Amino acid sequence: MKKIILVFIHFVFFNLSLFAQESGDVSGSYFLEGVKETTSGFRLKPNYTFSFFFTYSGLDRYGSGSWTPGKNTIVFNSRTKPARDFKLLSARRVNDNFVTIQFTDDNPGLIRNIECILYTARGRQKLFTGDDGRVQFPKNVVDSIQVFSPLFPDHPFTYIVTNKIQNSFEFAFEKWIREVFFDNFTLVLKDNVLTGQHPLLKGNQFRYKKEE
Repeated sequence: MKKIILVFIHFVFFNLSLFAQESGDVSGSYFLEGVKETTSGFRLKPNYTFSFFFTYSGLDRYGSGSWTPGKNTIVFNSRTKPARDFKLLSARRVNDNFVTIQFTDDNPGLIRNIECILYTARGRQKLFTGDDGRVQFPKNVVDSIQVFSPLFPDHPFTYIVTNKIQNSFEFAFEKWIREVFFDNFTLVLKDNVLTGQHPLLKGNQFRYKKEE
């Protein structure tokens, strides 16, 4: 019986060691190929954690979490995405003929061209913020506001207006707006190349080649 147990322990540790060696071969930096003016990829660490990086036109995005090896795949998971990506700084009634939406940030490049959709009893209206991060709609009773930032397409936001007399709203980004979140994000691994989707770009045929 003792001999059987020893053989079993040896078998288990042998396979764990083999798996660790295989996973160690997988670990490393994988860089996105074929996308102009963009630097992006994954760094897989031997302890099954990863970091994600993305740089485009001066904007840096990042992410982190754990990776799990599968049959010719790598699965990425991170912490749970917070419920809201924008915070309300103020909501008030202003005596004018507009519904004003203002975004505030130390970096003016982040608050321009934000798509704002206003929902009212009369229907849906859409405008984009200017260089000052502001849009003004004709005055109306607002039900909700939807926000889509071109720099953070993975962080849409909806604000429900509960006080119907309010017509001036100011928002700011939450501190995690640059963070990218992963929920069973899967890439195929073959010959030191990861293929599949990109968490921020449209398409499903991206390649990430391991740095030699």
